[in-house]
This record gives sequence, C-alpha cells and structure tokens, in this order.
Amino acid sequence: MDEIIVGTYEGYLVGYALTKEDRVNKMKQTFAIHSHTGSVRSISIAGKFLASGGTDDKIIIIDLKSRKEHTVLMHHDGTVNTLIFTNGGTHLISGSDDGSIVVTRVGNWQTEKKWKKAHGGQPVISIAMHPTDKLALSLGGDKTLRTWNFIKGRPAFTINLSSKGLSMATDVSFSPGGDRFAITAQQTVDVWTISKAGVEKKVTCNSKPTCVQWIDDEKLFVGLESGNIINLSVSDNQAMTCRAHKQRVKCLCYDKNVLYSVSSSGELKLWSVLNTHRFLEKDATSIGCRATCMILNKQNCFVKKEDEEINVENEMNYEVIAVESSESKPSQKGGFVSISYDDDEPKQKKRKKKNKKEFN
Repeated sequence: MDEIIVGTYEGYLVGYALTKEDRVNKMKQTFAIHSHTGSVRSISIAGKFLASGGTDDKIIIIDLKSRKEHTVLMHHDGTVNTLIFTNGGTHLISGSDDGSIVVTRVGNWQTEKKWKKAHGGQPVISIAMHPTDKLALSLGGDKTLRTWNFIKGRPAFTINLSSKGLSMATDVSFSPGGDRFAITAQQTVDVWTISKAGVEKKVTCNSKPTCVQWIDDEKLFVGLESGNIINLSVSDNQAMTCRAHKQRVKCLCYDKNVLYSVSSSGELKLWSVLNTHRFLEKDATSIGCRATCMILNKQNCFVKKEDEEINVENEMNYEVIAVESSESKPSQKGGFVSISYDDDEPKQKKRKKKNKKEFN
C-alpha cells in the first residue's frame, strides 16, 4: 500500500494511504504525529525510517512500522532546511541555517562527518544526492553550488551561481539517472548536464517555481507559486501548463504515471498522467494544515493501465505554451565531470572496494 506523507507548518507529519475502492483511487488518512515544535522543513524516507527536519533545530526519526518516534538528532544549531537519505539507505545527509552539513550513519545514528562551514558559514539551502551515492550537490546562502565527493568524504568543486545569472537559487535535484540536475531560482529553472559540465537549458517561468519533480532523464514537472504545474521536456521548446491549485504548489511527487500535488493551503490531489499532455484528477482532500513538504512512501503500484478511464469532466485544464528558454555554451573541460565520478587516483592504485565511503 503506497502512502503519501506531508510535513506541515504546524509541526505535524500527516500520512495518507493510497487505496482503491470500487475501482476508484482514494486517499485515506493513516496517521498524524505532532513531531516538531516548529514547522517541518524537509522530510526523507529510507526503508522503515522517516526523517524530518524543522525550525526547532531537530531531526526526528520515525519508525514507519510502529508509527512511533525512534530517536531525535540534535546535530544542528539552526533550522534544518534540507535532509536526504543516501539511495542505499546507509547515511542521512542534513543541512542547516547554522551553515553545517552533517553526515549521520543510519542505525546507530552517530555523526560520521560534519562540515561546520559548508558554504562559508552561510545557511545550507538544499542538498541533492546522486543516484550512485558517490557525490552530492548543495546550494547555500553564499550563492554557490558545491559538489561533495562521497568517495573521499570531502568537498570537491564550487561554482559561483551569480556568474551564471542565478542569484536566488532555492532547490537542486538530480534526474533519476543522474545525467542531469535542475536548479530552481526566482523566475527560472536551469537544467544542467554533467556531460557538458554546464547549463543545458534555461526555462523562464511566468511565476516563481516552487518545486521540481523529475519524470525521467528528459522530462520534469515544475510547480509554480501561481498554482499551476508545468510539464516540460529538455529537448522541446514547448511545454504544457496546467491549473492545478488556487494557491501555490508546495510539492510534487511522481511514480508510475501517478502525480501527487499539494498546495500551501493543504489541498492534496492525486492525478493520473495519461500522456504528456493529459492529466486526470483521481482524488482530492484537505489535510487541515498548511503543507511545507511531501514525500511518497513507495510500497506498490495501485493504478493499473487497464483500470484507467478518461473522465472529461475531471480532466485537468491545460494549455500548451511556448517556453522561453536559452541554451548556454558548455564550460571548459575539467573539474565537474571528472570530480563527479573519479576518486582522483590512477586506476591501478584504486582499492578493490572503491565504493566504500570514507568520512573520517
């Protein structure tokens, strides 16, 4: 049974099970935990563990099997803006207003590495983990994008985003295959490619982008402050814009032709993605709180293609628009690509266990 978990401004974690009743998809509340004394800023899941970071400087670890608090981490002295489990589920990476990035081992929950001034003492805004778990990207208040080598356990490369025309970057996220990553800013979404070591596509939005959800390495959804959702392709100069919510889109999740969206007012919607230009609203509910973040706890796929029926009355209104975009020249050969995948040693000197993480 799949489950959507929403973090709220009021400090709650709220879960909704995704079930099917009489061939109709429904969302039913499964739990509500008042885990933080401040608002929840970020959540992540690995196996049975749910981690949430908040403005109360805490990281709360929830056991999703027992639905109870497992432990509390006090590694930061400021708001925990971002956290993410490694894809292998072995470590939790967190960033805070105190300027630090902390690497915590899952299980004993001990700190294995702490960069106290990861962005020159400025707040850490967002962290993205590469699918290989070999590197991470972080955005900071110093207006830089930093690459972290998780083979060596050290910083590897820094890009000044101001020189790229990005002065207020808010989020970074990798595509599923790790060949691209997206950076959202005040009015733009920049798609970077590792192979070109630079910006591949810059998309200018008519409203502030609030979140990005990759579909695959080529396509992605973008939620806007206006309540619209944009569906765009890196190789296409046109995009579909859809009216999804009356308030700003706070977060998006996608899995197996199903899109989940939540607005800042707490309106949670479930959409069936019929194709690249058609959405069908399956269900909607209100969580009763102001949403700040959301994640999908994947258990199984509950929407089957043979069960999908087009209902014109519930289909999302959409409009195909021309997207203002520009492609920048690839930067000079060097740093970024090699740092992403090499551990800076000759092949004959590499250790057999080259994927082992060193944080000491």
